[in-house]
Amino acid sequence: MVKTTSYPTINRLDFAVYDEKHYVTMKDLTFRNVTVPKGFIFDGVSVPWFVTWLFTHNDLKRGIMAAAFHDFMCENKDKFSRREATSILMKLWKQAGLGSRWYTAFKPWLVYCFVEAYQMTQKGWK
Repeated sequence: MVKTTSYPTINRLDFAVYDEKHYVTMKDLTFRNVTVPKGFIFDGVSVPWFVTWLFTHNDLKRGIMAAAFHDFMCENKDKFSRREATSILMKLWKQAGLGSRWYTAFKPWLVYCFVEAYQMTQKGWK
């Protein structure tokens, strides 16, 4: 028996623009043991300015679901570990197509390295 993982899919009603720098979830979103509640406000996909040229507009759109889960888990550090949050971020973004072509395969690993470094050094999440 093959075990399959059910990934959430994005549809038009999952997110709305909250203000010029934020989004809000329009319904509960569930993946594995994590439920991001309706009304959760987050900042979307955050990319350091010096690597923005590596990510296309489509990359950033693909990462919105992953960003919602990651930001929610980061705000609830008492319930989730840093590694869990980064793992879900990576799984959702890869499933959405980040790094799906041979010449973009490095992008998920770049995201992983930046996210892990930022969480450990700037946020103190060990």
